Amino acid sequence: MVSIDFVNNANMLGTLVCLRKTPIGTCTVRQLEDVRWLLIDNTLQSVSDLTQPQQFLLPHLQQLASLWQTLPEPNNILEVGLGGGAIRNYLNASYPHCNITTIEKSQDIIELYTQYFASLPQSNLIAGDITTYHFSNSYNWIVLDLFSKQDCPIFLFQHEFYQRVKSLFVDDANRHLFINFICESAQQLNSLRTVLTSVFKADVTIYAIKDYNNKIVHLHF
Repeated sequence: MVSIDFVNNANMLGTLVCLRKTPIGTCTVRQLEDVRWLLIDNTLQSVSDLTQPQQFLLPHLQQLASLWQTLPEPNNILEVGLGGGAIRNYLNASYPHCNITTIEKSQDIIELYTQYFASLPQSNLIAGDITTYHFSNSYNWIVLDLFSKQDCPIFLFQHEFYQRVKSLFVDDANRHLFINFICESAQQLNSLRTVLTSVFKADVTIYAIKDYNNKIVHLHF
């Protein structure tokens, strides 16, 4: 696992691999030995060991992995938000027989991932907006991992968004929603819990991550 010092200073560590100006901000790829990471406007988004894609290096992702390892293996997973692809690479390595689809709004992020982070030949990688894209499949697990420069995307607090997400699930007992939620206040967390409980009619479990604003949100319905 990388240290909190690494997270706070990732924009100055290692060597510069790529710098790209994009509509969502300045994207930077840096590398130190076998570890490569992606920053957007100098904020760390994703970090991976290129030799061990099945190993998470950030604690909130390790919390996700510990949850996944207790569950029946899914047939179909939808990841919303790509970043540097740490989640996608982990899922590809850990569930080789699972159909994994990722939707990412930024074509620049997709290109950076494909060039600098992808561990396998890529398929089911969609350039699109989760709020409008028409999906042809249904999913056992949906993982929301979305980047926003200022604050959480407003649709993360809207009933209509989660009604749409709910409609994408298969109708079986292995339906799980996971959210990597960057929490700025207790009010935000309470608002998220309220809307999720209202839409899914299920208990919401929230895992705090020591020294981080990330919260891992999980529900099974």
